[in-house]
Amino acid sequence: MRHINYETDLLKHYVRTDGWLAAAHQQKRAIRNRSRRIPLRYFTFCAAEAIDVFMLERAGILERAAGTGYLEGVYFCEKNSEHFGKIADFIGSPEQGFRGEFEEIVLFKEDAETSGKTWLEEDGNPHSPEIREKLRVKDTHLRLKEAFPFDIVNLDVFGVMFPAKKGIIAPLLESILQILAWQTEATFPINQRPCNRFTLFLTSHIDSDHINQAAIGQLENRVNENISASQDFRDAFVNRYCHDNVRKLVRENFAEFFCVALPKFVIHQALFDLGWHVTCGPTYLYNRDDKWEEDKRYQIMHTVAVYERITNFGQRLDAPSSAQYIRTVTQLVKNGVKWVEEAIDKPDIQQELAEDLRQIVEWRNRQRKS
Repeated sequence: MRHINYETDLLKHYVRTDGWLAAAHQQKRAIRNRSRRIPLRYFTFCAAEAIDVFMLERAGILERAAGTGYLEGVYFCEKNSEHFGKIADFIGSPEQGFRGEFEEIVLFKEDAETSGKTWLEEDGNPHSPEIREKLRVKDTHLRLKEAFPFDIVNLDVFGVMFPAKKGIIAPLLESILQILAWQTEATFPINQRPCNRFTLFLTSHIDSDHINQAAIGQLENRVNENISASQDFRDAFVNRYCHDNVRKLVRENFAEFFCVALPKFVIHQALFDLGWHVTCGPTYLYNRDDKWEEDKRYQIMHTVAVYERITNFGQRLDAPSSAQYIRTVTQLVKNGVKWVEEAIDKPDIQQELAEDLRQIVEWRNRQRKS
């Protein structure tokens, strides 16, 4: 099984420096007039190395509390217990972490075994190990929900968004939509105000050999509908791919089709169901060697987007329109995809990325010792 060393991986670091860092600076500037009692809030799947966290701290986007030394407003999710401990040590507090499977935590549902019960209180009637674990997930679910909203949500998750043996809306995608709903519903505890702007980094594993074909068929139909309904969208599609045959794009360049179809689906949900105007930033793609099969590759997609709340959504006559949606997804197609291997295919760029990574790791290790 191949292991990716994120302390030396240049593909991922290009996305961090070219995409995430610039967007995080923009988000920081956008909230500069907000109360200083509310630090920039960041939710991440940072892996044990926590490179993204320390890149943002070194840039002054994330800050440590003077009294505790904790990275204020930084929260993370990690299922590996050993990695969880390392990340908590880096950030300063395990209370800022959520240990477990992301989908299981987010999608937890109360039942007869957990209703009215807590993980720590047993009322003289000890819970079985199975119920204790369910109650632990319940506690983690409630803590995560209460931590919202965030200014930057980095859903750098690993997994197939439409697995072949799951339903069309699989648990990972359902979890992402739930996260967007929590962003919409939650208010900052200090002033009870909602989050009016946030930045979303969305990652997806792409593997055309292990995917739900029914889901892909529906996404393909949606793109065809947009081509038929909007000349602007069709023109952007043809300009990008030199044809308007969606099936041809699926067959010949599935990864780039996915980079249009998945964000387009999320944008639709965010605009019409939750009331967010979405501005699409860059989309990145790169290849990875499969961990299990020799000579096989999959792709990783990273997207950057800014979400701005539509004022009085659901209480206005001028509700979000299909024209507004088409403008947004047309821009998504116009932006295109940046293949990272091509972007870093020069020794000086690789050297610069490697040096920046080395400095971030040194920064992290100094912060840990101080």
